[in-house]
Amino acid sequence: MVLPRITDFSPATRLDVSNLKIPENIQLADETFYIPQKVDLLLGCELFFEFIKADKIRLNDSRLILQDTCFGYIVAGSTEPIFQINNATSHCFLSRGMDTLDKTLRSFWEIENVTCDSSPISEELNYCNEHYEKTHYRNSEGRYVVQMPFKPEIEKLSLGDSYQMASKRLDNLWKRLNRDPTMKFLYSEFLREYKNLNHMEEITNCNLSNDDGYFLPHQGVLRPSSITTKLRVVFDASAKTTTGYSLNDLLCAGGVLQDDLFSILTRFRKHQYAFTADISKMFRQIEINPSQRKYQKILWKEGPEENVKVFALKTVTYGTTSAPFLATRTLQQLAKDERENFPIASKVLLEDFYMDDCLSGASDINQFMALKKELGELLLRGGMTLHKWCSSASSESDLYPFNYCEKQSTVKTLGMMWNNCEDAFLFDIYTSSTTEFTKRDVLSQIARLFDPLGLLGPVISKAKVFLQRLWLLQIDWSQKLPSDIAQEWSSFIASLSYVKNIKIPRFVLRPNPKEIILHGFSDASEKAYGAVIYLQSVCDSSDNNTFLLCSKSRVAPIKSVTIPRLELAACLLLAQLTRKVLNALKLKIDQVLLRTDSTIALSWIDTPPHLLKTFVSNRVAQIQELTKEYHWSHITSKNNPADLLSRGIDAQFLANNQFWFQGPDSFNSLNSETELNQSDKNYLSEFKSKDLVCLTVKTSALFDDVICISNNFQKLIRIISLIFRFINKCKKNSKECGAPSKTERQNAEIYILREVQARTFDNEIHSLEQCGNVTPNSRLKSLSPFLDSQGILRVGGRLRNSILPYDSKHPILLPAKHKVTDMIIQYYHKIQFHSGSQALLYNIRQKFWPLNGRNLCRKIVHSCVTCFKANPKISSQKMGDLPEDRVNPNFVFNSVVIDFAGPFYIKTKLRKRDPPTKIYVCIIICLSTKAIHLELVSDLSSEALIAALKRFMARRGKCRKILSDNATNFVGTKNEINRLFKLMEQQDALFQNFLSEEEITWSHIPPRAPHHGGLWEVGVKSFKFYFKRVVSNTCLTYEEFLTILVQIEGLLNSRPLTPLSSEVEDLEILTPGHFLIGRPITAIPEPLMVELNDNRLNRWQLLTKKVQTIWKHWSKNYLNNLQQRHKWMFKTDNIKIGDMVLIKEDNVPVSNWPLGRIVKLYPGKDNIIRVVDIKTKTGIFKRSVSRLCVLPIER
Repeated sequence: MVLPRITDFSPATRLDVSNLKIPENIQLADETFYIPQKVDLLLGCELFFEFIKADKIRLNDSRLILQDTCFGYIVAGSTEPIFQINNATSHCFLSRGMDTLDKTLRSFWEIENVTCDSSPISEELNYCNEHYEKTHYRNSEGRYVVQMPFKPEIEKLSLGDSYQMASKRLDNLWKRLNRDPTMKFLYSEFLREYKNLNHMEEITNCNLSNDDGYFLPHQGVLRPSSITTKLRVVFDASAKTTTGYSLNDLLCAGGVLQDDLFSILTRFRKHQYAFTADISKMFRQIEINPSQRKYQKILWKEGPEENVKVFALKTVTYGTTSAPFLATRTLQQLAKDERENFPIASKVLLEDFYMDDCLSGASDINQFMALKKELGELLLRGGMTLHKWCSSASSESDLYPFNYCEKQSTVKTLGMMWNNCEDAFLFDIYTSSTTEFTKRDVLSQIARLFDPLGLLGPVISKAKVFLQRLWLLQIDWSQKLPSDIAQEWSSFIASLSYVKNIKIPRFVLRPNPKEIILHGFSDASEKAYGAVIYLQSVCDSSDNNTFLLCSKSRVAPIKSVTIPRLELAACLLLAQLTRKVLNALKLKIDQVLLRTDSTIALSWIDTPPHLLKTFVSNRVAQIQELTKEYHWSHITSKNNPADLLSRGIDAQFLANNQFWFQGPDSFNSLNSETELNQSDKNYLSEFKSKDLVCLTVKTSALFDDVICISNNFQKLIRIISLIFRFINKCKKNSKECGAPSKTERQNAEIYILREVQARTFDNEIHSLEQCGNVTPNSRLKSLSPFLDSQGILRVGGRLRNSILPYDSKHPILLPAKHKVTDMIIQYYHKIQFHSGSQALLYNIRQKFWPLNGRNLCRKIVHSCVTCFKANPKISSQKMGDLPEDRVNPNFVFNSVVIDFAGPFYIKTKLRKRDPPTKIYVCIIICLSTKAIHLELVSDLSSEALIAALKRFMARRGKCRKILSDNATNFVGTKNEINRLFKLMEQQDALFQNFLSEEEITWSHIPPRAPHHGGLWEVGVKSFKFYFKRVVSNTCLTYEEFLTILVQIEGLLNSRPLTPLSSEVEDLEILTPGHFLIGRPITAIPEPLMVELNDNRLNRWQLLTKKVQTIWKHWSKNYLNNLQQRHKWMFKTDNIKIGDMVLIKEDNVPVSNWPLGRIVKLYPGKDNIIRVVDIKTKTGIFKRSVSRLCVLPIER
């Protein structure tokens, strides 16, 4: 950023150094650091640390420090200024003042804004109004004398020295005037006229060194296009003094008192005869109170060598913050003061003035003439005159006793060009001749599109959409536009020249209309949305005229919004614009018809807002509030002129577009059906879901609420004790504190027991109070109950004559089903060190007699978590069904289980003294036939198991499914096999297809659940049965061990699977060997019968029959033996998520078993839970339910 200046003064305000104690031996780099002064020298940041030295001193307890530098000590830190003002300037190292482009762009967006309601009056405006009422008066000439409204807290503040600043500014001004003789002449003439009109006076005895008052610097502004004043001298009341303040810093701005541009221009279009004028030198017709003229002193000299003279400005000065407020407030005060003498002109003065410009008119020539005469006389009463008159009634100009403007047929008023001869608005937009555009050029051009009424709405809309596109490109301000964007902008700029051909009638009505109808239209697209309003004058059936009144548009948000929502936003914009227009026109409108082409938006508008979602609800509520008296209807898109706003068009297509300037051809036939089609009904999701809300009111006593707080009986007694203490303090002003006393606890216990008995033994207590006995059908009749002196129900019993204590002879009765009873039993259970149910009941009956006490004590003991942890009960579940692989015929060893046995020891033949070597046996069992395969492995590594599997599959065939436990070698082997498959898949396409079809599935049982793998546990047990009896403690060689291993395998595969059949002909039993070789492996081989008489086909059929007989025998006898469950025969309640459990650990004391919570269930095919995931403090583990003990806790 390139700046003309960094800052004006440093520090910004004068600092209070009265309490600072700077050591006398300290040499400051700046002795007057606390006085605001201009910066003399600017140092680069790269040199800063070269000047800094090590010494640093902190001043008192303040936040200021003295930092030593090569120039001397400098003061750094923060402190409070002497004077405090509310709106102190924030210095941010930005350029002073507002950039011209920024100001123009801000004005553009403010004009495009629609505010249908007046903003609330601020506190500052109220203060300024009250100040004006108290301080203004009229002099002998009728002129108003006012005072500038200083901020109340700093009205008497000395501004400091401003003479030096004003003197330097005057010297610089004369340097410029000497270079420009024309400007010098105009400047001198302006101030000479100022003096001749008595608007300023010379001060001859002014004390220049006195800080009282303020000197206003001034400069000239050339205005070549002005008719009357080519140069205007403006005064700078924002120039800072030595204290860092300016005059404007101390003045209140007031606020806006007049209508905005849109309202005045809209109202200007309703008059048949219209005129414009402005007040000549309005600010200078209002005098400043003599006591405040010292704040408006200026320095001036007639020539560069002349002496400087001091003048005081006597009138309201343009350039001071309060000047616009004082001027407009004076106009309003004049209208109020002269209302009785000039009623019509007073109304115009209040409503049709924008600063000093007047735009007004009348409906006929007589009213028009009377208004102009009355308005001129009214302003003369206040010492003001109107000039620059321009009227649409030019034929009557000779009748005007005013300074009528005859030379120009086109005048510029409030930024709009008006041709009074044709009574039409014209446009002349300046366009740049450059061929290369930057983002700054585009922004500058768009900001010049001044159209307060939106008469060129489609063109403005297209410019806004282009600006949004440019913004999304995120290019720098000075960067040239991309070629395609630049070409599009160049085309748009070229089309702007066509706006010169556009003439829009100012007058939008017809004389003496029978009916006036306001038509509003809205539309939206993905790019923009907008609203347009037309005014129709109905005179007779053949003469109905409609004119464009105004329009407004908005670009669609960058964030994606649905079209129906944008249509609703357009409807809201139309509603706001309609309210704005009706407030501005101050005209009787017979009908207001609002239309949109969105059936969805219309459906929302007709819906109560509380049924809709937030976005739609808020906008529908505003629309309904703004247009509750008006009618909404549907219009087809082709008849909707707002469609031009939503799409935007170039000026060349707008120039002769009657559809835009006059609306649709026939307004009476625009309405169409508004029924929602099926695609539109999808947007009904904007409706809120209708939730059914039910209110349940439960009335409960204090006691019922208190007993729910805790399960501890002693805590309950303490709570009740404290409640009674609070009640006593409220009644007797007691000062008891600390823990409840013994008496308080006894009273609380009596209250609890009495309340419990009153709720459960109400009939018995009532009967005892009435006749002294319980009824014959009472459940307490065997206990002979009675009421003691405290109203407690006790057991009468048969022990009245015993020497037992009173509580033991007559224990207090407790109901069987009540929370307090459970709390008492739990309390005794804990203080008796978790004794059994019998001992517990004995101790309780020393004071209490709970009904059904034996069962209650058992229940409490069984539900005690501490007791359960001491003797936990292992969970069990009904034994699951056998898996499919065990009950369906299949190839032998197609589905297998694997386990290891060992270690065993063998000796090597290398040297006799070598120690024995460990060796293991891998046991592979077929799931369907129980056939066993034994492999010898050297260790429990994954590599050894892979080698064993390779040997197994080479002899027995490839298996498809392997089941094992969670041993580390099995898990590692599974990962190795998966990697092996991936490796092989990349080598050979044929082998890849084979492996992908025959890939092995490896599964694991839950950890520490050997009963899930009973088949292989039995296999290991059977192998060890033979091995121990044959080998005993003999240390075998590898060949000897392998020989015995294979023989044991043959024996195991020859064991019968079923008992011997009772059929006479069926003498052969079924063994696993039948599935391997068709007979028991230990059977004697039968002789071959090559010479056969039967044909070959019958022999094959006979062989097939033998094989099928084996599987038939397996299905008939073997499977039936697996039908019964020999344990875990009954289904129990499934464990649930959230249950707290103890996890059984082998070789760990019960008291140290870890605690966990169930977080995941693994249901079987029968929906019975046998495996779960448990979360403990060390992690999440998978376990069988047979390893869990569910704690007796109610969730």
